[in-house]
Parts: sequence; structure tokens; C-alpha cells
Amino acid sequence: MKVGGALACALVIGGCGFLAVAVPSPKPSPKAAQLLAEGGYVEAYVMRRFADGRLLVRLQEGGGVWFLDSKVNCSWCWTYVDKTVWVKLDKRSATLLNPQGETAQFWNGGPVDKY
Repeated sequence: MKVGGALACALVIGGCGFLAVAVPSPKPSPKAAQLLAEGGYVEAYVMRRFADGRLLVRLQEGGGVWFLDSKVNCSWCWTYVDKTVWVKLDKRSATLLNPQGETAQFWNGGPVDKY
């Protein structure tokens, strides 16, 4: 019985990592705040980064999930998986902005339906 109880406890505690938790918006640095004040950026959650540098981001305000294809290597993008950043979407391109004020250029791959 002790083994069964320990197993059940481990499963319950391990499963808690899968619960959805509301994450507050990051506090932008002065440089990021200046870029945000210029307009055009919306809050986005980086869902996934693929090995080739492509990203899936979920727009916070009902914009769905967007596929972004890196124009050049983004040295910091992998550190923001499962975190909030800001994105400015144009017709063919996109700019990602992190809380420190660093930007990265992407091709706008458009919305993805299956996520």
C-alpha cells in the first residue's frame, strides 16, 4: 500500500506541471517600452521553436497562432519559448521584440489552423 500511495502522490504532483497558469506580462525595459510606444506591436506567447529557427506564436488578443520563419538566426528566441514577447506583423514580414528591447526579423508565414 505504501508503494501505491507514493505512486499516486507522484502522479498527482507530476501532473500539476500540466495545469494552465496565467503568466503576467513581462515588464519591458526602457528600450522595449520606447519601441512599444511607437505602436504596431501586440503581445504574443512563443509556443514553440523549431530546430531551423522557425517559431509558432499565439497572439494574446484573439489573433490565433502564427507561423514565423526566421530571416537570420535569432540568438535569443529559444530562451523565450513558453514566455511572452511582442510581435509586429506586416503583410510579409514580422518583428519580434523581447522585454530587453532586442528585436529579430522574421518572414510572416501566416496563421496556422491546427494549433
